[in-house]
Amino acid sequence: MGRPLSGLPPAGPRARKVIAVDTVIFSGEGPHADPWHRLAETSAAIAGLIGDDGPVTVVTSVDRLGAALDGARLLVVNASADRSTPVPEDGDFARILDAFLGGGGSLLATHSATIAFPGLSAWRSTIGAAWDHGRSFHPPIGPSLVRRTGVEHPITAGLGDIEVHDERYTDLELVDGVDIGPLYVHDEGGATHPLVWARTVGDNRIVYNALGHDVRSYESPGHVELLHRIVAWLRHDL
Repeated sequence: MGRPLSGLPPAGPRARKVIAVDTVIFSGEGPHADPWHRLAETSAAIAGLIGDDGPVTVVTSVDRLGAALDGARLLVVNASADRSTPVPEDGDFARILDAFLGGGGSLLATHSATIAFPGLSAWRSTIGAAWDHGRSFHPPIGPSLVRRTGVEHPITAGLGDIEVHDERYTDLELVDGVDIGPLYVHDEGGATHPLVWARTVGDNRIVYNALGHDVRSYESPGHVELLHRIVAWLRHDL
């Protein structure tokens, strides 16, 4: 069920005006979660950080997602999966996402979203990468340096490198033919690995941000500033 977190009027007979939700966060539960990520906590952290920029609601079930997105500009997918095969809800999500993007909506996929919806090729091609079980990994979570690249983009204009307590996803499977243009990267095993990228596909703006394993990531001033810039760009405010 969606629950308003900020910017929405109180329920009851005195509520006279309904403010349209600007951003919907799909926070994975059940088949769209895993034992390693506290998605409810990180979704609440994201909502708290970006709520001042526009009304936000959190939705935890696919069957309520389509209605929640009515009138929204931005969908944030903070989900995962502890499975290797699709479930029927994956197809429902794909149809909802296709309709939302078809209406010009923007998408932010965070951290374990590359694990979500396994086998859903439309999801992989939309965000540009997927977690490859058996190859993808991350060094132990801890203080990490995330480097800004030389790619010029409104999101990173004036920003620098980021110190953050997080996991650094490594060796993600990048989708052939999708130009991700990484904005932030990290170094591991003698190679450079993309962590944050932004794409414009037709009328749609899409960002994947591999940061955000737990709430400590969102205590990093650098990550908080980056998140605000990402959301502003996705909302066409930047």
